[in-house]
Amino acid sequence: MDWLNQYAWIGALLFARLGSVMMIAPAWGEQTTPPMMRLGVAVLITATLAPSLVSRAPPMPADVVSAFPMIITEIITGLILGLGARLMMSALQVAGATVGIASGLGFAQQVDPIASQPAAIFSGFFSMMGVVLIMSAGLHRVMIEAAADSYTIFPPGAFPPIGDASTFVIDAVSNSFRLGIQIAAPVLIFSLVFNVALGLISRLVPQVQIFMTAMPLSVMLGLAVTALGLGGGMMIWLQEMERQMHIFTLR
Repeated sequence: MDWLNQYAWIGALLFARLGSVMMIAPAWGEQTTPPMMRLGVAVLITATLAPSLVSRAPPMPADVVSAFPMIITEIITGLILGLGARLMMSALQVAGATVGIASGLGFAQQVDPIASQPAAIFSGFFSMMGVVLIMSAGLHRVMIEAAADSYTIFPPGAFPPIGDASTFVIDAVSNSFRLGIQIAAPVLIFSLVFNVALGLISRLVPQVQIFMTAMPLSVMLGLAVTALGLGGGMMIWLQEMERQMHIFTLR
């Protein structure tokens, strides 16, 4: 029975990390993804990796109390892996909120199915498009590869370096905000030029309420500029998402 207990211990360590990744990773960790599907994928990956990692895993503790620190360490490692990719999804919410404000639709809100909370209408649209692109490009499989390859970088039971983990999360936050502004840049430029032009016209013809008159035109042109620049912006975001996911892969 010793080999069975050792195998169960290895499975618990692997499942703690892989389950944490499945809980928070993009595409896998969405609220619309069935929990049983995430659980099944985590169990299958655990069963696949367990035979190859038996020799590298730490010995089974003598009691349950000694096992808790290692399990918590594996959960923290999995959350860090998934959080780096999850933070890149926030770039789409930043871009959606910025586009909504710049185009005059900032107050139009709907329930974002990705964030599961009310958000600007463009935020929900961009988030759904991001999930579709991740699934279409196969990046949801890259997240599983990163979780599997992470055992080479962080052996089971080894706590990740705090400094490197902090730097990783900070870089992900800064990159997500930068990407959000880049995606919304065409609409921001249009909004600046359009509002400056309206300001000049209102000074020349002060009798006309030019801002109220031009609001429908601002919305229509904002939507047109968004449609023209959305393809390039989303491709840049997808490349950054792939680079972020490949940080922990060995391929």
